[in-house]
Amino acid sequence: MIELIYLIKIKYLYVQIVNIVCVFLLFINKKLNFFKLVDIDHFMISIIVVCHNYGRFLEKCVKSILSNDRKFIKEILIINDSSEDNTQNVAYKLKKNNHFIRYFKKNFRSLSKSTNFGVKKSKSKWITKIDADDYISKNFLKVFYEELKKKKLEFIYGNLIEINRLNRKTRLINQNYSKNNIIKYPMGSGTIFNKSVWKSVGGFDEKLFYQDDYDFWLKLRKKKFKIGYINKAHYFYKKHSNNMSSNQIKKNLTKIYVLLKNIL
Repeated sequence: MIELIYLIKIKYLYVQIVNIVCVFLLFINKKLNFFKLVDIDHFMISIIVVCHNYGRFLEKCVKSILSNDRKFIKEILIINDSSEDNTQNVAYKLKKNNHFIRYFKKNFRSLSKSTNFGVKKSKSKWITKIDADDYISKNFLKVFYEELKKKKLEFIYGNLIEINRLNRKTRLINQNYSKNNIIKYPMGSGTIFNKSVWKSVGGFDEKLFYQDDYDFWLKLRKKKFKIGYINKAHYFYKKHSNNMSSNQIKKNLTKIYVLLKNIL
């Protein structure tokens, strides 16, 4: 009986010592940041892929995302916006083999509406959007995550590699624009941003058919969020005749409207 009481006391003393040590370590970490306690789920990313009649590119796009370290992938949201090709069949096939792929079929006929819908449905605080006809390198998420974490950024972007219709690299698009330059801006796809930033600026303007990325960029600058640039190219941008950006006249007129809207 005496031995049992003694053992209980020893166990109680041991638990108390462990608790004291844990409290002490937490105190030291708070004061000196001695231990880096990282919750990786806090940095997992929701990846939005909007697809309109690009079913023939969708599998390569999603597989490029899946080639990244899975610990950074919270989910992949495929938004099929009014497609009339094989987009749905490809999405179902991909979803069947990957539990974290979520598929939505909508009839917005609007990139900005589809993107906003995806952000609203997302489960992570970090968002990136990849166009269905584009793809990323296997290190895209890791490289951008490390920069976000190191500099405590709210929005980050890098360079692009342009791909032609034959899937050949044609040029490097350097997006290192001056902070005082309000005309040039990074392409919205291939960036990573905090969902709170998106909420603060009211998301992407759903009244715009063109230049929604430019409008989003100007709103970010106006709010003075912590924006970072990384001088690396991990996003492959496909340039072909079906790009929405090919209609330069309407695009340029919309750009003038967006600029005036944000500076006046």
